[in-house]
Amino acid sequence: MHTPKSTHTLSRIRQSLRRVRDPVIRERLLLVKSCYETQSLREAGERCETSYIRVKRWTDRYEAEGLKGLETKVKSGRPPLLNPVKAKRIRRAVLAQGSKEGWQTMQLREYIKEQGGVTYTERHVLRLAASWGLSRITPRPRYAHSDEAERNAFLKSE
Repeated sequence: MHTPKSTHTLSRIRQSLRRVRDPVIRERLLLVKSCYETQSLREAGERCETSYIRVKRWTDRYEAEGLKGLETKVKSGRPPLLNPVKAKRIRRAVLAQGSKEGWQTMQLREYIKEQGGVTYTERHVLRLAASWGLSRITPRPRYAHSDEAERNAFLKSE
């Protein structure tokens, strides 16, 4: 059984719930509130329809850091090579033209290189395109294993 520390009372959590407008932080605060009300991680998890591990994570962070602990932390990692401002501009142009003509991966790669000054691999360009909402269209092979006479006979019979 997990018992929250007494320094953070249920009344303080309720006051915070009235002030906080960010829906993500409110959801996490409701998990913490549920834990304080039930005094059990598993009951709080069942009540909020989530895992007790998630309740424990946010309760522990709230107890250690207060309301600031419920905010989403910046993730570490390598920064993108493409400037976010340029990426947004390129994305807008790609989406505008893509609705008319479509893009091939190599065309998109060259466009990113021209406009952004960054050379990406084809695989990374596909990842970027997917994150921008573009889908990869693969043409379906038509009559792949038939000879020309059979194709013509089939087409004439329609």
